[in-house]
Amino acid sequence: MAEIGDLLRCGQAAQAVPLARRAVERVTAALMYLDDSPGIVGDRLRELMALYAAACTAAPPDPVRLAAWLARTQLDGPGWPEIRLAEFRDALGERGLAELARLVEERRATDDPDSWAVTWGVRDLREQLAAVSGDVDAHVAVLAEDLRGTYRYTEIVKVLRAARRDDEAERWARKGLARDPAGHQADRLRDQLVDLLLDGDRGEEAVALRRAALERRTMHIDYAALRKTAERAGRWPGLRDSALNVIRGRAEVDHRYATELLDVLIDENLLDQAWRLAVAHPNDLHESQWYRLIELREADHPADVLVPYRDLIELRLESTGDKYRYNKAVKTIVRLGEAYRRSGDKAGFATYLIDLRARHKRKTSFIAKLDRAGLRP
Repeated sequence: MAEIGDLLRCGQAAQAVPLARRAVERVTAALMYLDDSPGIVGDRLRELMALYAAACTAAPPDPVRLAAWLARTQLDGPGWPEIRLAEFRDALGERGLAELARLVEERRATDDPDSWAVTWGVRDLREQLAAVSGDVDAHVAVLAEDLRGTYRYTEIVKVLRAARRDDEAERWARKGLARDPAGHQADRLRDQLVDLLLDGDRGEEAVALRRAALERRTMHIDYAALRKTAERAGRWPGLRDSALNVIRGRAEVDHRYATELLDVLIDENLLDQAWRLAVAHPNDLHESQWYRLIELREADHPADVLVPYRDLIELRLESTGDKYRYNKAVKTIVRLGEAYRRSGDKAGFATYLIDLRARHKRKTSFIAKLDRAGLRP
């Protein structure tokens, strides 16, 4: 890779082209036999493809042959490397792009329609060819051929917005949300529609869209999105209390929403309310939420956090699937000791350590870690 980069920097792109291509092909083949779980080799392959594209742009090879290689790599390869056609656009030129389009349509017509090459490879290249053509209508038409996922609508909206065709983008966004307003992919589409409305000075509509999402799903992310949108529209002060009541009301009838309400209360700096909620629903909170809340509480109310800290320590010690549980527990015990000292109860911490050691005396590794940390009565 370094040698290819050096050739490009020295103006010897023609020599870099075959070298980069061989490197791409060899790494592509090697990945079929490697465990690349961390993705390191895959990242290097992506960099090699970028270098190959840069070399081809600086010293264009035969465009027809380049088109054939790209088609073969995408449609007959193992699924990698990723081809970013925009990087090869200048090297292909009109002749190469036309040849690639011909090859793709040929495979689309002759291959098994349920094959991987057609369902993913051909579709991807057709979309990329439409994108690099600059023909917005053609690009949208290709994307609209498969609307089974909400994310397809987000791609169409993105294309239309880039072309400053906001009215059409809004229609597509609303169409996608009407099809699937609650799916896991709908959030991005809703974000796009909100941006369209705000950019069009239609803040009231944007806020109404966010409010409907909050009332339907009632999660922390919905509240945060409503607040951000209302702030941009200059409407948040008049909405804050009613928005809080929505999520409070849901938590009152379904305790599972206590975690969502807690995050909202913390964001709104209603820390006393957040603490009372946590104390009322100790088993419903996530461990990370307890640590976050304790950190906010212990500076001014150290005595309040003693029981939650002790409960978290026991939870750590019972996490037998976590090989670092003893180390984590010891760190929390140190923080507990600080809370005892700030609350003026050093003797209470000593009593706690005696009891802790007695209850867990069979955990010799844990007791040894306590000793090394100086956590003795």
